Amino acid sequence: MIHSEKVAADKKSLGFEFQDFVYIEKLIELTQGQTLCLELYDDIHVETIADGCVKELLLIQVKHSIDSGNITDRDIDLWKTIDNWLKLIPELPVDSTLRFQLYTNKTLNNQIFVSMLKAPRQNILAILDYIREIDSKIFEAESKKEPKDSVNPIAKYVKAIAETSDEELKFLFDRFEFHSDNSSITARISAALLQLAIPAACLDEARKHVIGAFKESKFSKIIKGEKVVITFDDFRVDMGFDRIIRSARADPIEFDRFVDLYYNYQRPDKLSFTHSKFYEQLQDIGIDNDEIVDRGIEMILAEQFMSSLQEAGSFSVSENLRLENKAVTDWQLLHRQLHRRTNQDDENEHLRVSLDCYDKTMISPLKVSDVELPKNLSCGTYIKLSNLPRIGWRRDWKGKFEE
Repeated sequence: MIHSEKVAADKKSLGFEFQDFVYIEKLIELTQGQTLCLELYDDIHVETIADGCVKELLLIQVKHSIDSGNITDRDIDLWKTIDNWLKLIPELPVDSTLRFQLYTNKTLNNQIFVSMLKAPRQNILAILDYIREIDSKIFEAESKKEPKDSVNPIAKYVKAIAETSDEELKFLFDRFEFHSDNSSITARISAALLQLAIPAACLDEARKHVIGAFKESKFSKIIKGEKVVITFDDFRVDMGFDRIIRSARADPIEFDRFVDLYYNYQRPDKLSFTHSKFYEQLQDIGIDNDEIVDRGIEMILAEQFMSSLQEAGSFSVSENLRLENKAVTDWQLLHRQLHRRTNQDDENEHLRVSLDCYDKTMISPLKVSDVELPKNLSCGTYIKLSNLPRIGWRRDWKGKFEE
């Protein structure tokens, strides 16, 4: 094999690998009721199925270039893709909502045709005029060539497209979209995994597991003579994606780091929570100002700490909400038990029981996957809930503080 042939083979091989990685990216984005197919209607296509019918169909043509560069008006990948889609349209389900996406690692040039294709619906008539015009120019240029001269590689595709009816061209360009991204495809896969609350430290390993699971599934299907068609459930269950997510999240979260955060916190000289709901609730049952400030600091640091875990992908928003809901449940059981026989007409007794409810709530442990949270973090969580307010200490706290 001569060097030029070897380079061409390497480019083709890399293009297939890029296509597989784009497929994996789309698998991670798949939602219930969707199916992802490889090299059926197109390089990749996504079917959205409802009531047993294909309601939406997204066709993705994947074009990869080692020297990413720009997509220009004379880009052969662009013209070849449009020509292929026009030939394919008659074979597509007639009742589906169709979209055609050119997915490329090239940057979109600002030349006339490419610029119009960035917003094809607004430029359809101009696009049709341009296609006929460029076909005419290519024809004129080709007619002046000697027989030994090489043929313009886009000539046959431009000619076929120019000879297509306006109605068919409008149908396609009304549904056409570019997806241009020259960032690393592996970085985009990692970013998609990060959205699923996989910790940043586990992203590389999780990505490799997902890629491996897909490669194994693809190989198995091809050996059996099957098409590579993967549903949401196939990916999540049979290919083990849910298991990969659970495994990546399995590393225990270092909640004890909150203790360092709490004791390293530099309190400002003046700190007041007088306009907070939790302040009103605690003052009402006789908690002194120093303790109220302590509780307020625990609250703001707890919120900061949980936000940092969410940003790192260690603890998702839904997991934090679940923790808070469990806290409300624990508080509610305690609150009902203590206030069950409270005589509200006896304010001293009511105050004593309310204070007891507060004290016992503050020492009630909160757990995440059998890991008990540090006391200050638990207290901060409960105080946040009283500040919303979702919980309270008096029997009549809702009527008094909920507004």
